[in-house]
Amino acid sequence: MTSPVHEGVVSRLQDFFKVPNGGVVDDPPIVVFGQLLHYDPGGSGVPDVAAYPDIAFIPRPSTSTIIPRPPMYVEFDNNTRAVIGIKILDPRPNIRELGTGYFYRTMTAKLYRQGMTVQWDFGNAKKYSRDPVNDPAGCNAPNLPAFQITIPISDVFWDPPFPIPPAYVPVIPADIIGSNFIIDLYRIQ
Repeated sequence: MTSPVHEGVVSRLQDFFKVPNGGVVDDPPIVVFGQLLHYDPGGSGVPDVAAYPDIAFIPRPSTSTIIPRPPMYVEFDNNTRAVIGIKILDPRPNIRELGTGYFYRTMTAKLYRQGMTVQWDFGNAKKYSRDPVNDPAGCNAPNLPAFQITIPISDVFWDPPFPIPPAYVPVIPADIIGSNFIIDLYRIQ
């Protein structure tokens, strides 16, 4: 179910994935979209955010009528290169941050890539802390390397022939800025 907090996080994640486009709005090399619908128990999962290459860079196969799934989702899908799952727990009642007035809230993020999973606890309260005031969370400022998710932009342009050659390297358009998506979890917080 959507909420203002959920939609704010979705919007912010979309912004992070658009950065490498360098401000290109019309026909960007990396297409980023969101979906307000959520997981359907009937079997058709829908991501909150997806990033995929424009068809000018990786066209739909001419021998197939199937539109390939985007190679990067922010919610779980089995056919992707990288997946980010973010869990935003309910605010802790009756206790607020001094100075900001924000409720303390636990948040976790997981990055799933082929063969590895990395997890971050990044809310303004530690996941298992009973006292967020005297046991402060580590994600307390922007640009902390320990609280950034880094994903190679090349994952979006992964389109190898089959079988995959051992030296395969995705072709990244020249106008892409940078080599990684960097998601600052403090900014999600």
